[in-house]
Amino acid sequence: MIGCGILNSDRVLDIYLIGFKGAGVRIFAPLDLIEFFENQSDDRIRRFIIWLKGRRWRLIAWVGRMLQTGRGYYVRLEMRLDPVERAIKAMDLTDHYVVFHSISWDSEQARKHFFARLRWQRMKHLFWCAVDFVLSIAALAIAFLPGPNLVGWYPFLRSLSHYRAFCGSRAVLRSHHVIFKGLPELRTLEENLQAPGFNRKRIHAIAADLKISGLEQFLERMV
Repeated sequence: MIGCGILNSDRVLDIYLIGFKGAGVRIFAPLDLIEFFENQSDDRIRRFIIWLKGRRWRLIAWVGRMLQTGRGYYVRLEMRLDPVERAIKAMDLTDHYVVFHSISWDSEQARKHFFARLRWQRMKHLFWCAVDFVLSIAALAIAFLPGPNLVGWYPFLRSLSHYRAFCGSRAVLRSHHVIFKGLPELRTLEENLQAPGFNRKRIHAIAADLKISGLEQFLERMV
């Protein structure tokens, strides 16, 4: 077992390596696949909330519903802050990966870009995990106010999320089961993304044709 989570080694996570304008490279994973992995994982927080909601005592069930509402707010906020982070965290839920890249790169070039990006993600999330953990200590004074108190819990939740993203990037970097495959459709998408005056409608049309869950929303946030 590698990484920091419970791995499903029989399942494969599809990852897309997309080149943006200015030689920037971004990592994307289909939303439906991420949700499937999350639902199959041993996420103790999610299971605890489900357990609370299922209690017969109304007060305990109410607490469960409040926690679920707060968690939903946080997940949506997290997606706005960093659309890549959720995909990085999902990488810790398996140790088999298929990385799709544009045919403008060969497998070795794609491997170089992918692992360089992951190493940067690993360092970034390790740094912010430490920073937010320190801030979470200062936020303890308001963390236990009633209701879905995102302000009080935010630094701790961010620290936990950064830690999981650190684990996800580290899991892939340690894995011996990473396969790279060229995808012709990604080249067309990248050519439009990297054009001097790219056509937003054209980009969304290409993304829709690819039929990859969550890709249109991801591109909307990134461009």
